[in-house]
Amino acid sequence: MIKFKEEIAKAIAKVLNTNYEELIISIEIPKEKEQGDYAFPCFRLAKTLKKSPQMIAEDINSKIEFEKGLIDKTEVVGGYLNFFVNKEILAKNVIGEMAENSRDYGKSNIGKGKNVIVEYSSPNIAKEFHIGHLRTTLIGNALYNTYKYLGYNTIRY
Repeated sequence: MIKFKEEIAKAIAKVLNTNYEELIISIEIPKEKEQGDYAFPCFRLAKTLKKSPQMIAEDINSKIEFEKGLIDKTEVVGGYLNFFVNKEILAKNVIGEMAENSRDYGKSNIGKGKNVIVEYSSPNIAKEFHIGHLRTTLIGNALYNTYKYLGYNTIRY
């Protein structure tokens, strides 16, 4: 799978003649979709390059190059250089990974070593089971399965 954030960091590193691992930490996801898929803030570079963040972003933008058409467009907004990922390549990438790992796609160990208790209704032999119970039972069971899939030690009640 193509790691777009890594590719952006490598392209910026080429322009700045620096190590891309230092830059990858700075790349963010903008709060607004209209601002792109990734953004590189140039504020930290202003002191060392002795230029305004806006000028640094414009300089990088004029020199940056990407392979394989990964990025549709770049745009400078304030002191940020915003990147718009090629959606066709992204979609092919995700679909290919899903096909390759169909059973475990999206699986994670984010919850390893952590406990979660999911409490939800279940059939009660002393009461009549009705449609109102069904909703909370299904939601609770879905939460249980999701947490389990993410590696949590999940306990259900």
